[in-house]
Amino acid sequence: MHEVSIVSDMLNIVYENVQLHNMKSINKIVIKVGEFTCINESSLRFAYECLCKNTICENVKLEIKKIKASAYCNNCRKIFNISYTNRVCPICNKFSKNVVTGDELTVDSIEGEQK
Repeated sequence: MHEVSIVSDMLNIVYENVQLHNMKSINKIVIKVGEFTCINESSLRFAYECLCKNTICENVKLEIKKIKASAYCNNCRKIFNISYTNRVCPICNKFSKNVVTGDELTVDSIEGEQK
């Protein structure tokens, strides 16, 4: 379950930003998760709840924005949705290896109050 290490790294980013921006409380953490990351949302939420106990993040809402996978076609210069098994442009039927979105895993925002 790699979600535990992912949440641990995410919380380190949050704690650094809490100190950097002199925050006294956090209301919500928003993360972006691409569909190609192979992250199990329920495992991620479970790890989040466990690792947040007795910290500033306990009872803080975790919002997960799911990002669809897409690619750029060099032939017709369009961006289109892809899947694990299909990266063929629906317009010109050319294969694309240029993944644009779907592999991201980022802390998008931290909402809270400053001291």
